[in-house]
Formats: sequence, structure tokens, C-alpha cells
Amino acid sequence: MQMTDADIECQSNKDRTWKRARKMKYFSTRGGDKGICFKDALFLGYASDGGMFLPESIPQISRDTLRQWACLPYQELAYQVVSCFLKEEDIPSEDLKAILNKSYSTFDVPEIVPVTRLANGLTIVEMYHGRSLSFKDLSMNCLGNFMNYFLCKEKRRISLICCTSGDTGSSAIEAIRGLSNIDLVIILPRGRITEIQERQMTTALDDNVHVFRVDGSSDDGDAIVTTLFSDPEYVAKHCLGSASSLNFCRLMVQMVHCFHSYLKLCPEVDKEVELILPTGGCGNVTAGSIAKKMGLPVKFTCAVNHNNILSRFMETGKCDIGEVECTISPAMDIQFPYNMERIWSMCSDYDMEEIKRIMNDVKNRQKVNISSKIMGNLKKNINVYTVSGNQGVEVAMRRCWEENSYSICPHTACGVSAYYAAIDKLHDQDTTLRAVLATASPLKFPEAAKSAGIPVLTSEKIEKMMTAPTKYTDLEKGEDWVAVVKSCLENISTRAEKAK
Repeated sequence: MQMTDADIECQSNKDRTWKRARKMKYFSTRGGDKGICFKDALFLGYASDGGMFLPESIPQISRDTLRQWACLPYQELAYQVVSCFLKEEDIPSEDLKAILNKSYSTFDVPEIVPVTRLANGLTIVEMYHGRSLSFKDLSMNCLGNFMNYFLCKEKRRISLICCTSGDTGSSAIEAIRGLSNIDLVIILPRGRITEIQERQMTTALDDNVHVFRVDGSSDDGDAIVTTLFSDPEYVAKHCLGSASSLNFCRLMVQMVHCFHSYLKLCPEVDKEVELILPTGGCGNVTAGSIAKKMGLPVKFTCAVNHNNILSRFMETGKCDIGEVECTISPAMDIQFPYNMERIWSMCSDYDMEEIKRIMNDVKNRQKVNISSKIMGNLKKNINVYTVSGNQGVEVAMRRCWEENSYSICPHTACGVSAYYAAIDKLHDQDTTLRAVLATASPLKFPEAAKSAGIPVLTSEKIEKMMTAPTKYTDLEKGEDWVAVVKSCLENISTRAEKAK
């Protein structure tokens, strides 16, 4: 999976420009699918063998090009990064620019992703200024618009399935609601996310939005999705696709805020930057790992709560899946971050047989032992910081408020806790450039703010939403959840057929 001359920088006599990818294809981490074009990877979600798509080659970006990118507005930077992974024949340049501009037009600040500098050197990259108040709007809007672009051209439809641990579902709804050729099925863990997060989904009354609340964790919801996608015939018959970060399109767009964060901190491109990532499903760190392979001088600290096995895995090399406990950082209440499959693939030098073995053990909830090669490559690029319970999150929220009069969400607080731990230990001896990527607005987490003893923020939009009518279906323990969701999907297909 080395770089080829099809995807390299070129220079004209007048200026330096980026030549769009000419031969970019995608392959499955488990080896079953190869030579897949962007459009097919976009709509398939999972590969036919259950694996996840990665690009067959990694474009290389020089330091000179990075320095030129440092002055670009966010939309233009997005075009440059995304162009590395899309051929002109996939989407013509003018169409691609229009899709990206439309995707970012709903953000309520002109910078799209502002960077705020606070006391004690704390830098916050605010990625939550979209309609759902989550960083996921950055990639989800693009996913919806990419899909809509192809569906409109080909006069067909799709049903997207999305299991959410908090913010993915609401950002998917904001990106897709009202579109005539996309239906969206959302599966959320009832009572395990904030009331605002849940209402962002259950108050969506659009005909193309279908919300299910499961009596279980987000991992339990993921099991429904995995079961559905394990049947290729059913997937094809009902035109199923995924809106989660298992879809490579979202990772491709998430690379943009890694480049953006780096270039805001180090426009001279002469130092390494540490990006501190509040981590749930590992989408951001996977995107960042690809950006690093492209030449971005970054390293990562994944900030997790005690639910995420990433910290235990990094210490022991073993992937022991247990039970999920509810915390005030619900998007992190995940045992297995599914994007680890992509990270393991890259760290194994794309050893498909090894990845198949690992993922078979994960599926069967066996003890998973990771090879020393994968562990060694992983530890070179990623550190993990575990926040000590809800109290550790609240301490970071409170300190950030007391030092800056600046409010952060409990997930961002996990990253800020990692930052404070680093500077408190090293004091003035450390010269590392660091930024915390803020994943959600504090507006979404009034309960956490109250618990931390800091002011509770609100908005007129949220106040109206709290009394709006709702629409959803509850899935209780003991029910056949897969059968209920299948019934919904089959009704969608029947309705679509009648509408032809």
C-alpha cells in the first residue's frame, strides 16, 4: 500500500498546485474487496467480507505544500485534502467544491472551526458550530451531500442505518432530514445519553427519519447494525448504507480538521504538534493516523473514560470486552471502538489474515491478543490518557471555567484533563505544541455542568426543542430487535416501490 506516482505533488511554472488523485481505489482490511471506487465505498459502508475500507495508496504531502495550505480558509483546505482521495472522474472539481461549500454553509461561525487560546497555554479547537452542536456535523454534512449527489444523478435511493452513542445520530438527522431519496434509521441507547441529545433525535418528525431507543448500551445497538450488514443479499435488496464513521467518507473529511488544527498551531510547519482527542469510536484518531502517513507532523493522545478498552489494550495488548457503565461523557461509553480495525490494519502493514483473526476473536468476545509488531507501531504514534471517573471530568470542567470563564462539554473535558495532567507534570520544561479538539458544545450537557458546579448554558433553540413533540419506537429487552428494525426497513422499501 505504498504511494504511487499517480498521487503526487506537481509543480507548474507559475505556481505550486495539487494534482488530483488519478488512480485512487479502496480495499477491505480483511482482503475480500480490492479496487473499489470512491462511490462504491461510500454506499457500501462495510466491505462484503465485513471489513472496513482504506485507500490502496496514501498520498504524500510535502512540508512546502503544507505551508501553502496554512493560509487557506477551511472550505478550501477541505477541497485540497479531499481531492487527494477522489478522482476527477469520481466527482468533477467544480461539483466537489460545490458539495463542500454547501456542507459547511450551515455552520454559524465564518471560520467553521475556530481556535481559541486560553490560560496556561490551553488551545481549544472548536469543532461544534454546526446544527447539531457536534464535531460530527463536519463530516456528516459532507457524507449526506456526497450521497445525495450520486443518488440524484442515478435516480435511486438508500436507507442509512446509524447506531449512536450520543452525537452521531443528531448530526446524521441534520444532514439528511427531508431528503427524498435517503431514509435514516437511528438506534440510540435509551436513558444513557443526555436528555438534550436524545431530544435532538426524537423531535425529528420528518418522514424519512426513523428513531429506535434500545434498552441497552450503544454496543448493543451496534450489534443490530452488524447483524444486518452481515447479510449482503439483505443489504443489496433494501439498499442499506452506513452513516457511522465506519464509512470511509467521514474519515476522509475528518482528516481536514487534523490538518486545520496543525496549521493553526504551527503554520511554519517546522515542529510536531500533539493533538489531544476525546475518543469514543476512534474515528478522529484513525483519520489523524492517515493524515500522519500523508506527512502531517502530528502525534496523538486519545483521552478516554474507564469504559473504553483502549487504555487497557495499550497497556496489555489484550482486548478484553466487558460491560459498559453510564458516565457523564456518554459518547465515550463504548467498550470496543470499531475503527481500531483500521488502525490495526495500518499498524500490521495491511496483514489481512492477521486482521481477520483478530476480528473473529472480537466477534466471538474471546480474549484478543495483539501481536508485538502491531503494538509497537501503535505505541509509536498514539498515547492514551484515562480520566478518573466522573469526578475527573468535573474537575477539568471546573478548572477550565475558573481559569478562563470558558465552558466545555464533558467529552472535551476528558481532553482538557489530559492537557492539564501534562503541563502540571512538566511545568516550564515542556515546549510541546498541543491542542485539544473540542467535540461538542457545552450547551448539550446541562446535567454535567450542574454536577461540576459551573454555570449551565442554554439557548432559545434548545428551550423550544425541550417541549417539542416526539416520534420514536422503543426496543425492550427480550424483543427481537433485529426483526423490528428489519420490519421498518422493509416498509421503507415497500413505500419506495409504490412511489415509483
